[in-house]
Amino acid sequence: MEIKQLQLFSRIAEIGNLTRAASVLDVTQAALSRQVAQLEAELGTELFRRNGRGLVLTDAGRRLLDQVPMVLRQIAIAERAVKGESAPLQGSFVLGLAPSLARTVVVPLIQAFREQLPEVTLRTVDGTSANLRELVGAGKLDCAVVYNPVPSETVDLRPLASERLYLVSSLKAVRDGFVPPRSVRLEKLPELPLVIAGKSNVIHGVLAAALAEQGLTAQVVHEIENLTAILDLIRHGYGCSVIPLSGVRPCIGDSKLRLHRIDKPHLECGLSIATPARSGNDMLISESTSLLREVVLKELQRYHVEVENAIDEQSDIPTVGRSVAKTGRPQRQ
Repeated sequence: MEIKQLQLFSRIAEIGNLTRAASVLDVTQAALSRQVAQLEAELGTELFRRNGRGLVLTDAGRRLLDQVPMVLRQIAIAERAVKGESAPLQGSFVLGLAPSLARTVVVPLIQAFREQLPEVTLRTVDGTSANLRELVGAGKLDCAVVYNPVPSETVDLRPLASERLYLVSSLKAVRDGFVPPRSVRLEKLPELPLVIAGKSNVIHGVLAAALAEQGLTAQVVHEIENLTAILDLIRHGYGCSVIPLSGVRPCIGDSKLRLHRIDKPHLECGLSIATPARSGNDMLISESTSLLREVVLKELQRYHVEVENAIDEQSDIPTVGRSVAKTGRPQRQ
């Protein structure tokens, strides 16, 4: 089994069509078919089956595909180790980010990599913290920035920062007296209809735990995984949401949204850098995660100042003297 065969196999599986894969890889279809046939012969099993639309992995093919990222990663680490520190740092660094962070830090990260690690190609992947942690452990990501991670034997975790959580509501909710203009006490959150990213989401877990300490439960009216969709629902008056600092920062200046501190107590969610276990000696991961830490910390500090200033500068909006009932609907006093 050769490295090239595994690389070709992985790309064919990703593309799902031999003709398109040959075009992407700039090789002939016949040459690609020979490589697949040789690999199947060496392993003594069929890796692909043809259907009307292209190629589908067999069970054996799927098992091999699960192992390929780790194999290729170890080979790349070995090559860099042989070259030593004197060689320029080169390679691809695949980074996983939560959707809120991905919306804000990708551009600063790319700029930093171009300036400080110009021969390292940065690729980013969005996903939930639980999914990203699994991908790191499986060797499919070099690193991920995750919220409140669960310890694992396959992943090394290093604390990065804490992100404060904020409430995001609509202009109408504030105008109708549904939400206080700038700050809301934690104990008042159950009176608000909340749109969240699912009850298994880390952010909701932090909120639910904080409310449970006071014998309270959140009033969840919609579960939506996509942050953009959550904000659209808020704009249209379907509820409010609790969102981390990095997700709140792009809302500044949106005429239909209002930002609020959560006080007494305020809520925070811990961020950690997750890397594959026992990858500490790999210079690519070490240097890249060091730069990642520097950029993310700098951006979070800037976001905090901007969000806090934006909340303070929000205009006071005359309300119509309404309060919120447990149903989440405005009621006349």
